[in-house]
Amino acid sequence: MSPKVSQAYKEERKAIILEGALHCFIEKGFQATTIDDIVRHLGISKGAIYSYFASKEEMYIQMADDKMNAMLENSTELFKTMPSAADQVRYMYGRFRNQSLNELRRWMAFHLEFMLYAARQPHLTERWNEYADKALVFIQDIMDGGKQTGEFRSDLDSAAAARLFWSIRDGLALQYMLSGEEADYRRTIDDMESMVFRYMLS
Repeated sequence: MSPKVSQAYKEERKAIILEGALHCFIEKGFQATTIDDIVRHLGISKGAIYSYFASKEEMYIQMADDKMNAMLENSTELFKTMPSAADQVRYMYGRFRNQSLNELRRWMAFHLEFMLYAARQPHLTERWNEYADKALVFIQDIMDGGKQTGEFRSDLDSAAAARLFWSIRDGLALQYMLSGEEADYRRTIDDMESMVFRYMLS
């Protein structure tokens, strides 16, 4: 009889595998990376990986979901001491400013590659939308809160505002993905923040 494995051990092993997959995705790109690449990098058997993840696609989705959940959990906890919706939005822009261009570029390169890959596969598109919807609902809730407190205009379409928020953010990331200086990037985030507030308050 094989020994019983604790949940903590399983989570630790999954985290190690995801870290290895992340390294390979950054080095080679999502599509070029194979399970064999991850096996070689980690020095473990293919069976050990498949006991936790059925595919590299599942690894990516888990990785992205973990990153999103951590952001939502940390932000939601902080927002308990930050009742102003406007301050919550400013906090999010602060997070963007604090992310270096190097970090942004590392993530965005294979993040975009996965999006294009998933767009051609309905089962991945569905999983991706579950992930993306969390981000939209998170910002929409902030917008709804700002409308209730009178901070944002009463006719604000919270759902549209949430899409606008992330669309501007993603567009900025694309503009700076291949070139651009850190100082210019931060100034552009400042301009983006001012523009979004004008939209919410006008």
